[in-house]
Amino acid sequence: MNPKYYLNIGDAEEEVHSRLWFKINSGEKFALLGPQVEFGKGQIVAAAGKVPQCCYYVLEGRVMAYEYTSATGDRYYNYNEEGSLLLESNILLQKAPPVSFVALSHVKAVAIRREELLAKMRSDPDLAEEIMMSLSFKFLAAMDQVREGTQCNVAWKVCNLLLTFAERYGVEYDGKILIKEKISQQMLANLLGVNRITMVRTVKELREENLIEQINGFYCIRDKAQMLEFMGESNAAPR
Repeated sequence: MNPKYYLNIGDAEEEVHSRLWFKINSGEKFALLGPQVEFGKGQIVAAAGKVPQCCYYVLEGRVMAYEYTSATGDRYYNYNEEGSLLLESNILLQKAPPVSFVALSHVKAVAIRREELLAKMRSDPDLAEEIMMSLSFKFLAAMDQVREGTQCNVAWKVCNLLLTFAERYGVEYDGKILIKEKISQQMLANLLGVNRITMVRTVKELREENLIEQINGFYCIRDKAQMLEFMGESNAAPR
């Protein structure tokens, strides 16, 4: 199941997909479409502005889409972990990606060339449907990101991002939700496109509101319902 996050604008609440992760359901089919390749931690998988020769189905590890901006420094967009497909739109359209992709850990992946992908899409309707689902998810996630940027303040965005991580990495802990993934304030800032000073101030606010705490270096959401209520109230009064 793909994780979801909550978009609260005014009094309305709707559930939409997280833009951070998307997992292919029929991974075994993609795993047979090309040779296995490996990337070391920190290695560039695909460079911005250069048409890739392959798209990749991730078997192990994590690939991050990123770019550098003068306003906020490194800007992260989404994770590509086990079961993810990346660069499929660039391969199909033969267009260069606007951002780069880097391995955040040791990565094993299947390299799929355009000819093999197109041939399999023609012969296997289920695989073609998976490709359409992946592309549609990414399009809708990008639209949600635009809505966030124009309609939601930083406190809402940080809460929403923590809830997104909680959907994927959260475990029950003494009636709270412990996010079993080390997330730095710099990582949160990079994912949201805000500077570190703003992130430090916002995290401090959330602690003072008793919405979050840290346990052994892991973020913990003290009460999900209370956080959602805070998000609605916070976003009703833009800062």
